[in-house]
Amino acid sequence: MKIASIHNKTRKQGEIVKRVLALMTMFCLVLGFQNCSQSNLQNAGDLSGDVSVIIPSEVGASESQSTVTYVEIPEVSAESSVSSKASSEALAGRLVISMQSGSIQLMDDANNVLSQRCLDSSRLKELKTILSGSSICATEVSADQICAMRMKSAYASLYADERRVNLGEEMDSCGRGKKDLCGGLADVFRSYVSYVRAHWAEMECE
Repeated sequence: MKIASIHNKTRKQGEIVKRVLALMTMFCLVLGFQNCSQSNLQNAGDLSGDVSVIIPSEVGASESQSTVTYVEIPEVSAESSVSSKASSEALAGRLVISMQSGSIQLMDDANNVLSQRCLDSSRLKELKTILSGSSICATEVSADQICAMRMKSAYASLYADERRVNLGEEMDSCGRGKKDLCGGLADVFRSYVSYVRAHWAEMECE
């Protein structure tokens, strides 16, 4: 009886030790996960430096990380109240956004600055978050595919290391020549560009 009692007591103690060890392991995992998540958030928020995208050989000479200096949004119009309240004519041009300062310049075809606005710090951070570490993908079209002649203009352009990459541009109905951010980032960036296109004139410089 004593041996059985000792055996049961030892077994219970073993179970208690196992539970304690399991709880300690879970605690360490949770603590480690929290620290890791906090570190990732801090790293994601640190976007004061250059923003680079990976451009494949289909776009440039070779696949490489290229620093994005400007984002251009074409065919933008705004009421001329932005620059002159006395006239009701509409200005038309393209927006050029600096990745460093967040300045937004409305420019005409002769590169004259018609108006200037700024992305606030949160919008600039959002833009850098979207583009930072992203890649450009090119649409593949087989040579024997029959395509209708149809041009589609780019919705935005990236200026990276003296190269201009037109996003969303298509040479025919098959999408030949189309380049855009890879994966779901293309839709995210399109939405961002649409927002800036619609609201840039309301943005103020801090």
